[in-house]
Order: sequence, then structure tokens, then C-alpha cells
Amino acid sequence: MVAIESKFAELKEKEKQARKQIVIESASALFSKRPFYEVGMRDVAEEAGISPATIYRYFPSQEDLFYETFLHEISSATQNFKILIQKEKPMSIEEFAVSFIEYIIKNESAFQMMTYLMFKENLGISIAGKFDSATKVFFDLFQELLVRHGVETSQARLYSRSFIASMVGILLTFRNYPTKDAETINAFIMDVVKRTAGLYSDQLL
Repeated sequence: MVAIESKFAELKEKEKQARKQIVIESASALFSKRPFYEVGMRDVAEEAGISPATIYRYFPSQEDLFYETFLHEISSATQNFKILIQKEKPMSIEEFAVSFIEYIIKNESAFQMMTYLMFKENLGISIAGKFDSATKVFFDLFQELLVRHGVETSQARLYSRSFIASMVGILLTFRNYPTKDAETINAFIMDVVKRTAGLYSDQLL
């Protein structure tokens, strides 16, 4: 009897996780079509084919849904960066910078959610902790890259945080530069990114 109850509980949990994943994928699909801050929980529920009340069984708040969708968005990127960093000949600092910025530009919704969670006041402790863990992945990846290029671990840790912050800062500063078209803005951003990466390369390698 206990074994049957345990099996039933396991199946229920798998079903719950499957439905939760459907909600995340529905949110991601909507965020790819319009700014995430214009998408409400009711919109996501409709896209997922469930009632608005049901969605709160899986996500206590909209911020929880934003975080989970953000994590879903960057998970594949994380794996791709790991492959590039861990290959026999690791990518250069400039190649990492260009790949990082290209990913964010192509995945606008992920960047919007990231900046929202960065600047949101009174972010719940649970969400803040999870978000910190998610973004820390990129710090750790760049730190690993620097170490592979011969930079001392303690120094690499400090520079990795400085570097990622610089990349995000460049995007925040110039992403919506007035009187310029998107192609011109992106080209300018990439030029600044490469110049900044060059400063790190000259200093560290």
C-alpha cells in the first residue's frame, strides 16, 4: 500500500512539473512577441490553456514566473558558453564578449527580465537568491575562461565580475540610444564591447 501511494505521489509530482514547464514555455513564447512587462498572468494562463487561478498553483507571484522563464531562457546559452570555454583551445576574451552581447541582443526578453529583476525594489528573498545564482553562472564562466588563459584564480574572480558588469552596463547605456536605427546602435555597441574586451586582454593576457 505504501509503495502504491509513493508511486502515485511520484506521478502527481511529474504531472505538476510537466504543467509548470508548459506555463514557462507559454510565457517565453509571449515574451518573444511583446515586452514581458506587457504580459500579465492572465495572458500566460490563456496561452497555456489553463485558468488564471490555476497558474498560481505553480507560481506564487508574477516575479516567480519571470525568474523561472528567465532561467529557462539562459539555460541553453549557458551550455553553449561552457562548450566554447572548455574546448581544447578556449575562446578569447573578445570572442566571449561578442558572443555574450550577441546572445542578449537576440534574446531581448531575457535581457528585459534580467534588468527588471536587477532594479526591482523589495524583491523577495527567495527570488533574489535564485536570481543571484542564475546570473552568477556568467561570472563563473568568464572566471573559468580567464583561469584557462593563465590568470590567477583570485584575480580572475574579481575581473570576471568587473567584466560582466561592464558588458551589461554598455547595453544599458546604449541599447535605446535616440535618433539611431537598431542596426547602427548594435554596430556601435559591438564596437564599444570589442574595445572594452581589448582593455581586459591587454591588462590580463
